Amino acid sequence: MRKVLVFFIITLFAFAYQAKVEPFDVYKIKASVGGKVIKANKNLEAKNVQNREIVKIDDKQNLIDLQNLQAQIKILKEEIKNQSAVVKRKKRIYEKYKTLKTKSQNEKDLKFYDYMNALNQFLNLKSQFNNTLANIEKLKDTVSKKNIKVSGYIYKIYINKDDYVAPGVLIADVYDISKQKLTIFVPIDEIEGIKNKKVYINSKPSGFKIHKIWKVTDTQYVTSYRVELVGSGLKLGEIVKVELK
Repeated sequence: MRKVLVFFIITLFAFAYQAKVEPFDVYKIKASVGGKVIKANKNLEAKNVQNREIVKIDDKQNLIDLQNLQAQIKILKEEIKNQSAVVKRKKRIYEKYKTLKTKSQNEKDLKFYDYMNALNQFLNLKSQFNNTLANIEKLKDTVSKKNIKVSGYIYKIYINKDDYVAPGVLIADVYDISKQKLTIFVPIDEIEGIKNKKVYINSKPSGFKIHKIWKVTDTQYVTSYRVELVGSGLKLGEIVKVELK
């Protein structure tokens, strides 16, 4: 009778798993551009924030360049407008000349070249305008990347004011704690139909759902599949018992 009872207990708890409650995701924020750090909001560590600036890289020269380009755009717009009028006028003159029998071919050719030169100037101005617009967008992107804003739980900011950062340098670790994640390793022969089972946490029904099931065995637990569950309501870092029934 005792052996039967022991067997029953072992069977009952054979597929209870232990898992650590973790943030839903972890983001490694890295510098996209280089420069001197003029602000590092270390006071935001250990806080959950929404679209807050954590680090600012010096963008003074970028803003000056941006202002100059925006002024240049206004000038180019006016030049393009004026040159367009010149092209239309020279085209009308050429169209008139080329049908006149009283004008020599040389005169007609001169008016044609005059019209072509005006047209080429117009096209060059448009090309400058488009290139300047592209440079403005690049500068805006650079300025944006120098003002690093995040949403989530700021675990750690790795840099300090007056540091110099290069592209790719780790800036901060940010966690998504809007949801929680549990990872368990389910034996191969228990994986069938797992999605139809309910998740119990510490022997109680829970709102956790199966989020991912790996289709290959785990590199460490070679006879099991990695299964990720997602939900909320637990304490981060807590070790819990997970059952699938």
